[in-house]
Amino acid sequence: MGERLPSPGSIIQRDYRDLQTPTPHRSETLRLLQWNIERGYKLPGIIEELKQIDADVIALQEVDIGCERSGSLDTGNEIAKALGLNYAFFCEFEELRSPLRTPELQGGGVHGNAILSKFDILDLGLVQHSVHPVDWNKAEEPRARLEPRRGERAVLRARIAAPGTNLVVYCAHLEVFCGALVRMRHLADIFNDARSQIDQGYPRIAILGDMNTMAHGVARLSPSYCCDRMRFRFLGSTEGEVWQDKILSVPDPRYSEPHATDALAPNPHVLAWGLPPQVALGALNPGFSDPFDARNTVTLDNPKYRWGPWSLMAGKLDWMMLRQLTVHSTSLGNQGVPIMSLPSSSGGVNRHGMQVDKAIVLGASLSRLLGTQIVYKTIGAGLKCAQPHW
Repeated sequence: MGERLPSPGSIIQRDYRDLQTPTPHRSETLRLLQWNIERGYKLPGIIEELKQIDADVIALQEVDIGCERSGSLDTGNEIAKALGLNYAFFCEFEELRSPLRTPELQGGGVHGNAILSKFDILDLGLVQHSVHPVDWNKAEEPRARLEPRRGERAVLRARIAAPGTNLVVYCAHLEVFCGALVRMRHLADIFNDARSQIDQGYPRIAILGDMNTMAHGVARLSPSYCCDRMRFRFLGSTEGEVWQDKILSVPDPRYSEPHATDALAPNPHVLAWGLPPQVALGALNPGFSDPFDARNTVTLDNPKYRWGPWSLMAGKLDWMMLRQLTVHSTSLGNQGVPIMSLPSSSGGVNRHGMQVDKAIVLGASLSRLLGTQIVYKTIGAGLKCAQPHW
């Protein structure tokens, strides 16, 4: 690595598109791809699969630059160059080299998330989280002793000039070493920022990411993965089902009804769980839906936690929350291509998404691609831009 590494909290952008050649584009269609690439351990395979998918907009989590565990490569840059895409990388952490780390986790570089696009990136920003359950900057922090790093999590936001419309895309990777309540706060942070984008005249939004919604199954017994009072509060449901049934199902009337007033009632479920009223207000859904049902979408199924045919730690960790976009097709795994559509000059719209292989899930994340074991991957969706109805 000859170049200076980016510092935690910084965003870098590089454009590898051939601007002399117009971007070939499927007729009014758009493919979205969400993928946790697990540090890019299998970078050649990742690049080959991304070439086959040919997504228009890609959200990647766990992108390494200069880390020994991933061959000291700039994994996101390698992907962007190979695909000829516009590329934005947000550096979350400096991954410190340490004898405490095993070789497959060894640092020496930086780590973060990225958005790649065939189209112009008009604006970049970050959504800062209101709380940080793990202070990675403190040496005495128990998690930091095992995984020494500096920095903190945030959400990368890009405004993209998609054909016929501007599309706001978020790329999130929420904390896993906490509990469900912190992740609810973080989702409320993203919703609050999305409201700001809508109010500025950007209603078409995609929230993509590995949200680590895994506070269920045997994870409930873990002091690392479930360390709040919600551990047994929603027995019988996965954390993903709680998001779907108790958060996404509670609309913000200001963004879902034609003549709603500013007199708002907070999300009653979030209040009942003991979170502050401002968080319960932020958790009102300003018009998002996810085409992948939390009850039948699995993006993590750890073989270590199986008992015969039963999965003891499985669920939907990866999300694709869409606003004013009509889904035409979706797929999980390497057998399909999701489609999303945007409005053309005449008001019509549409597009495609993505795919994965074997135990990989589209729109989920190629997350847990540890060593030679691939557990789950990306989620994609074929969408059409819905016309505004408010």
